[in-house]
Amino acid sequence: MIMRRIFIILLLSTFNFQLSTLFAQTYVWKAGKPLVVNPDSITFMEPDMGLQVVDETQTSDGYNVKFLYFTQDYLGRPQWQSALLQLSENNVQSKHIGVMALYNHYTIMSAAECPTEGNTDMQKAALTKDFAVVSADYEGFGETADKIQAYCFGLANARASIDALLAAREWLAEQGYTLSDSIINYGYSQGGQTTVAEVRLAQTEYRGRVRFLKSIAGDGPYNLTLTFKTFVEWQRIGMAAALPLTVITLNELYDMGIAYDQVFKAPLSSNWKTWFVSKRFTMDEASGLLGSDSLHVFIQPEYLDTTSAETKQMMTYTERLNIMQGWMPDTDTKLRLYHSLQDDVVPFGNSRELYRFFENQGCSNVAIDSTSLNMDHESSGMMFIIALMNELNTL
Repeated sequence: MIMRRIFIILLLSTFNFQLSTLFAQTYVWKAGKPLVVNPDSITFMEPDMGLQVVDETQTSDGYNVKFLYFTQDYLGRPQWQSALLQLSENNVQSKHIGVMALYNHYTIMSAAECPTEGNTDMQKAALTKDFAVVSADYEGFGETADKIQAYCFGLANARASIDALLAAREWLAEQGYTLSDSIINYGYSQGGQTTVAEVRLAQTEYRGRVRFLKSIAGDGPYNLTLTFKTFVEWQRIGMAAALPLTVITLNELYDMGIAYDQVFKAPLSSNWKTWFVSKRFTMDEASGLLGSDSLHVFIQPEYLDTTSAETKQMMTYTERLNIMQGWMPDTDTKLRLYHSLQDDVVPFGNSRELYRFFENQGCSNVAIDSTSLNMDHESSGMMFIIALMNELNTL
């Protein structure tokens, strides 16, 4: 994807260093009770947890550790997921982590695009500052690639990402690393949504275990109902695959029972599983298969009418994923929002509404920037990296 090209400006000098046997092949981590969250209730459980290192690789950026860890799926059921820990050369040589970064990846569809499969572009921004970086594969990728991806299930993806962070920190401490309490998190697009969801969880379920020094989120879909209504108003979307992916995710994970020939037109109605579930195609490739960015080409008219029974049903489920619902944020929340006014995939209204939400709660350390990324969604992703580097320089 084009996002892979945005780091040409961030190429680093190749590190030439030798590592001694610093890491054990397998390490089992015992922890306290995690929270398991079900759709309508929160319960505690204490499963047999563990962190297992499955691959260690020396790279030009430092050292990569691919690991499995115990977390929960979108319904709160225990499962193993995969994640990537990246250390800089200085981290390894000093055995000290000054700042730890939790990176949340943007929307992907191909199995080859997840962090543990080598998609490490945006992590480099933090690695250049000698931050250790943890990147979780969202549900549906890596270890859970056989499942439907939990696309835009912000709290579920955030929970899994925080669990990966905590597992990595515990593991590093066992390896003799010293770690400060400084933790940041960041992400763009879907990763922006996950970033803000992590802020919420750090102030609720994980209070006392995780606190973010600063959070940086770019062009995220924080309110899927608003996003869907805007698509209908526009009658088009800059990345056409985003809407079918949303519909399929909601239908499959919430078991809505929608027949795909009722919501999609041919040929999408008969190819949805191959194009959107097989993990063979990227977002760009799937958008190309749709043949147009005009919604009427592949969406049935009933789902392009916000007053129809079909669309109202859909929006009852998108509203469940609104990360602002049921949350009273801490007034000292430190969050920087970036969002382009020209975003053609994730409407600017998402960040405008989120900023007002924080403002109404008295959060004076939340800021919004609508000028630094003033291009379309993909091009703004490039500018987000520059803005991110500037933010990291202030830490």
